[in-house]
Amino acid sequence: MSDRRRTSAAIIAAGLLLSAGGIAATATSPYVHSAIYVMVVGLSILLPFAVAAELHVRYPGRVLAGLLVAVGCAYFVRSLAAIDSPITYAPARAIGQFGEPLLVWLMLAFPSGTLPRPWSRAIVVAGFLSIVLLWFPVIATSSSIPLSGAFSPCTSSCPANRWLVSSAPSTGEAFATVFRVCAAAIVLATAGILANRLWRASRVMRRVLAPVLVASIVRTVAVAAFVIVGSTATVRGLLVVAYLAVPLAIVVGLVRGRAYDAAALERLVRGLRARPGPEQLREVMAQALEDRTLEIAYWLPEAGAYAGSDGLPVAVGDGGSGRSVTTVMGGDGEPVAALSHDPALLDHPQLLEAVSSTAAIALETNRLETAVAAARAGTITAVDAERRRIERDLHDGTQQRLIALRMKLSVAERILGPDAGRAQSVLDELGGDIDSALREVRTVSHGIAPALLAERGLGDALADAARRAPIPVRVVGAPTRRYPQPIESAVYFCCLEALQNVAKHAGAGASADIALRCDDVALAFAVRDDGAGIDAGALRDGAGLSNIRSRVEELGGSATIERRPEGGTEVRGSIPLAA
Repeated sequence: MSDRRRTSAAIIAAGLLLSAGGIAATATSPYVHSAIYVMVVGLSILLPFAVAAELHVRYPGRVLAGLLVAVGCAYFVRSLAAIDSPITYAPARAIGQFGEPLLVWLMLAFPSGTLPRPWSRAIVVAGFLSIVLLWFPVIATSSSIPLSGAFSPCTSSCPANRWLVSSAPSTGEAFATVFRVCAAAIVLATAGILANRLWRASRVMRRVLAPVLVASIVRTVAVAAFVIVGSTATVRGLLVVAYLAVPLAIVVGLVRGRAYDAAALERLVRGLRARPGPEQLREVMAQALEDRTLEIAYWLPEAGAYAGSDGLPVAVGDGGSGRSVTTVMGGDGEPVAALSHDPALLDHPQLLEAVSSTAAIALETNRLETAVAAARAGTITAVDAERRRIERDLHDGTQQRLIALRMKLSVAERILGPDAGRAQSVLDELGGDIDSALREVRTVSHGIAPALLAERGLGDALADAARRAPIPVRVVGAPTRRYPQPIESAVYFCCLEALQNVAKHAGAGASADIALRCDDVALAFAVRDDGAGIDAGALRDGAGLSNIRSRVEELGGSATIERRPEGGTEVRGSIPLAA
């Protein structure tokens, strides 16, 4: 037996022992004449312990089980007021009252075990202070303790008050009145906070929280009736129901939670049968857990970081967003993925554990795809960095060479007249320098996106390229929206590469069209010409056409180059907007 189960068994044993004590106290009391009353007292003491044992197993380390044990102990102490003895009567009436703020604390802390809101903490503190500052003075100043509740069966012939300090009936009644008002205000505020939590709660949280809100409403009605009507038989019965309602509501919440766990796991197993990919797996898990905001981040050991299904790095952690994170571990003890989910799922630890183990294989498989996507994204990032380096090289290197060429031209102009032979030598040298500069420009400038593309987008950049082309070019379907920079850059350079091939192979009088088509899934392009068409060797081995394919495939797309039956060549490509 585990330590958790042993502790749970000890809690049950303590509950049975105290319940037997409460039953003995009421069964032998001269004030009790009903077996049902004795049974209710025993049940009211045992039930908090039984629920506490289950909470200790389900939520170890949370304060919930301890609170319920304290409630059960307070109910036991309160039951001792049935004994016809001044020694036990006053302490039972005084200390047993602490069961009320303990119940309030339990309701406001369920199921997380914490009081996150200042108002919640203030209400709990007010409950304890009302007993110390109002209820204890009532007992100290009243020879006959008023406000007889459900667990104090005596009425007019109760034992003497051994805690009486000084009899002051008017003072005691004043304290009792204020205590009644405070008790009513506390239970009303508790019901209000729970109603607000339920209104704002996610679907997952409502399953567990709704029964506790119902119990809080029952307690509110019972206390309000007690304050207004007094301690009648009906009100006393309603108070008993209110005492039992909170532990029973927690039981109902736990049962509803377990039913949700089973249904969620069944939905997950059913969804995994289709072998979903990264994005489909997120949808399967979100539907199974009924958490539409769920996100999956895959651990990439080579990068030492998490990445989304698109391969781009993501930060894992709530970061103040109110989300919770569960790490799925592999068989080697290393992380496989991290699930960002509704914090309410933390109240279903067994479900999260089952989901992690059930989906581990699918997550591991999809992590490999994510690693490929991350490598592709890393290649694109490296290409962008290289382009920025090339821009600097053009400015710092090629520009200086061209300035030197311009200076040599000026020298040639000055010496051409008086010394024609020397001028010819300078011009010959100048021709070699120009050839070198052109080669350098071609080498360095390949792949640099124009400023117009960065500033105004793909449509304006292609329109400008069409105007500068050596053949007539028409742009059709230019997008008005912007796309990610790598996608816009790839499409732009693919179209330019295709136009260069048209100019090279189409022949005189040819023209071309650039057609763009975009939706929420992909950005597609096609460059068609009406010329002679590219020859088979260039179609197979051309460096420019190879560049088109590699650019598109780097972003997870595809490209084809074909001769058109009616003449000319067509270059088509499509790049997904979400890899």
